[in-house]
Amino acid sequence: MDFFANQDAARKKTSLLLFYFGLAVFFIIVAIYLAIAFFFVYQGNNTGQFSPTQIWDGELFGLIASATLIVVICGSFYKISILRSGGARVAEMLGGKLVPASTNNFLEKRFLNIVEEMAIASGVPVPPVYLMEQEKGINAFAAGFRPDDAVIGITRGSLETLNRDELQGVVAHEFSHILNGDMLLDLKLVGFLHGILLIALIGRSILRGSSRSRNSKNSGGVAIFGLVLLILGYVGVLFGKLIKSGVSRQREFLADASAVQFTRNPQGLAGALKKIGGLAAGSLVDHSDAEEISHMFFSNGLKASWIGAFSTHPPLADRIIRLDPAFNGNYPKVQRSQDPDPGEDKIDMVKSAVKEQQPFGQMPKGAAVIALAILAADAKNITRDIGTPLREHMEYARRLLDSLPTQVREAASDPFGARAVIYGLLLDKDEDVRARQMKQLQFTADHAVFETTEKIFPFMLTLDEESRLPLMDLTMPSLRSMSLEQFRRFEENVESLVRSDSRRSLFEFTVQHVIVRRLERNFITPQRAITAIDSIGDVAEEISCILSLLANLGHESDEAPQAFEGAAATFTQHDSTLHYMDRKECKDIKLADILNRLASLSPRVKQSLITACFQCLVHDKQITMKEAEFFRLLVYALDCPLPPWVKI
Repeated sequence: MDFFANQDAARKKTSLLLFYFGLAVFFIIVAIYLAIAFFFVYQGNNTGQFSPTQIWDGELFGLIASATLIVVICGSFYKISILRSGGARVAEMLGGKLVPASTNNFLEKRFLNIVEEMAIASGVPVPPVYLMEQEKGINAFAAGFRPDDAVIGITRGSLETLNRDELQGVVAHEFSHILNGDMLLDLKLVGFLHGILLIALIGRSILRGSSRSRNSKNSGGVAIFGLVLLILGYVGVLFGKLIKSGVSRQREFLADASAVQFTRNPQGLAGALKKIGGLAAGSLVDHSDAEEISHMFFSNGLKASWIGAFSTHPPLADRIIRLDPAFNGNYPKVQRSQDPDPGEDKIDMVKSAVKEQQPFGQMPKGAAVIALAILAADAKNITRDIGTPLREHMEYARRLLDSLPTQVREAASDPFGARAVIYGLLLDKDEDVRARQMKQLQFTADHAVFETTEKIFPFMLTLDEESRLPLMDLTMPSLRSMSLEQFRRFEENVESLVRSDSRRSLFEFTVQHVIVRRLERNFITPQRAITAIDSIGDVAEEISCILSLLANLGHESDEAPQAFEGAAATFTQHDSTLHYMDRKECKDIKLADILNRLASLSPRVKQSLITACFQCLVHDKQITMKEAEFFRLLVYALDCPLPPWVKI
């Protein structure tokens, strides 16, 4: 799977979707005009006969087109604005309730653990999990505009029916949608189709109004007009469903393939699909809003359609056969259980609850450096890992989570403790500086947060450097639960901790830039998307700054220019617009502004930049943790999911 190719394809599909949407609206406008024009011409002609030339009226067509466009566009923007808060809004629409990271329910905790492992293995923030408590079928979904605001939704039937391997397959399937840019397309589909549906809703309202005033002279004409809008609106909706089905079906096959690549266990995903076929409730989502987001579900959440063309998912048997060619079409009889897999999972959970303190040093030291050195044979290899996690990344993530100090991991799952974890990451190792930081936190942080910071800091001293960024990702669901006021205070405290020693380390900058930037999107309505930058020449200055910083960070002064040139040469469009900056010039670079600008690059330009930066990284065949950290900062800032580096 090629992450950047999939991202690029998602952009093109969005353009194609807009074209189909525009075409559907055009036909609706023409149909409404013809119906109204025919009615007026027929009514005004005493003979009951008319010529086709009598139908055309440019002024009437313009009026109808304008009114229809206003209704459709306003309806679409209204729906999109409702969903602007991200995946959480979609989950709440379906009656989903946020599962707290601190839950003690076995089934919920197991699912949260799987999601955490997947997120760390993928290199994305851990998404919040929403449980559709009343849904008895087996289903799930991923929703959001970006990985930063994504959520995972799961039905109660899934938790009570699937074992760990099957749940892992389902979650891997949903993560493929997160990684491949499918979520944004899904939400746009919801918005576009709502605009068309609004025409039908207006027609239905007109019909109801006319039925209440039957004695009115014009009630018959009004009723006919309402009926026309109702029929044409629903015809448009059917056309939209065909678009939705065409867009969704193939992506489900691709998501299944990605899940198998991720887990390397096709039987897990196949087992989940077989249980859907054997369960009485199947994958049905019995909610009034299920129709709107049916294309987001893991499996078909609606009752069987009398027209297969409207189904948003491929036939269940077809999906299973691709995973298990020996499948004979017989589905197992499935019964829901409160504890479907009490064996190994429960043993693991008990061990986790009583395990002694384990320093992270038990993880293989320098794994990131080893992996990068292996990839150094060809810098282009680095982008194969972007968005394409493997089983080895899953195993690494599980070992990492198991080796975290219990006190730290429990704190990361608590709204107050998550802030304490971030503060703990920023506390200085120098006792004098740390004393000043703690004194400051005592006055500015919430009392519970300050106490937790004091409590967990000794355990955080045992953390290996490689665990710091994954731990930061682990805190995201809890940090998102802050109020805007709490977020602003948290933001100020982070800034204060960073400035306490009058210098800003690379790691401090990474925490501040990534955490604040991700959380800001959760509390502040994001600005309208800008056009992606497709030309290297448009960001030549910014690319020059990044490559110069990286060259000077990991190389001696006399070798840095060569590292820069080697990296710049990887761009096929390289010319004199890229220029090297020495250490003195690099001090004046405003890195935060540059990273924000580069986040607007198109997928293919991002891929070229990441390759160039990695080439610069491995120029001297020696990669330090500081270089690796800067590289991961860049990839994070570009909104690309980079799995942890492990020796494969």
